[in-house]
Amino acid sequence: MKKLLVFIFMIAIIPMSGKSLGTTSAKEVIGEWAFQVPSAPYGYEKGTIIISEKEDKLAGEVKFADGYKIQLKDLTFTDGVFKCGLYVDYEYINLSVKVKDQKMTGTVKSSEGDMDLAATKVKAKE
Repeated sequence: MKKLLVFIFMIAIIPMSGKSLGTTSAKEVIGEWAFQVPSAPYGYEKGTIIISEKEDKLAGEVKFADGYKIQLKDLTFTDGVFKCGLYVDYEYINLSVKVKDQKMTGTVKSSEGDMDLAATKVKAKE
């Protein structure tokens, strides 16, 4: 009977350990990213995406070149793909990018259509 209880306990623990491994991979996306969206309207075409971890969840903001900041919503990072949304001029914009080797590439979806986004991780100052 004890062996059966231990076996059931181990089966229950295995999925939970997978979740903590996913959190570790999120470290890949955490940091400051200099981005460009060449086809975006003037003022929104470049800036910085800042991603952090708060209370075991991803959090972040976009800071445009003029200093204007917008909070990111619904942040996820799964299988090397970072997704989030943000409100720009009362419109919800979706962002989906692949993260690889300190670079992000993907699209921004808005009512004006899909726009290409490219970003590079900013080196931390020592």
